[in-house]
Amino acid sequence: MVKDLPALSREQRKAEWSRRISECRSSSLTVREWCKQHGINEKTYYYWQHRIWKSLKKAQGSQFVPVPALPEAGQRLAARIHIGGAEAEIYAGADETVVETICRSLKQC
Repeated sequence: MVKDLPALSREQRKAEWSRRISECRSSSLTVREWCKQHGINEKTYYYWQHRIWKSLKKAQGSQFVPVPALPEAGQRLAARIHIGGAEAEIYAGADETVVETICRSLKQC
């Protein structure tokens, strides 16, 4: 049972960072602004983002793209992207990393 404690702790950290990344991505702030407001080192944020996306991709066999289900009130549509049979809407405020990840994901559909 003692062996399970480090794994549980690791899973709890991953769950917390997954929540934070989702919160950041659904905000209207850039990653830099969001990290500054929450007292998080930007390099630490990107480390965890990479780690979580990598583990999700490995576990699910697909690309994980954390985007809000609906745009926030007042956000305007910046682009509608069609790749193959898939489509995504990009709203104002989306950063370069999000757009690039969405495009890569659409290519896999």
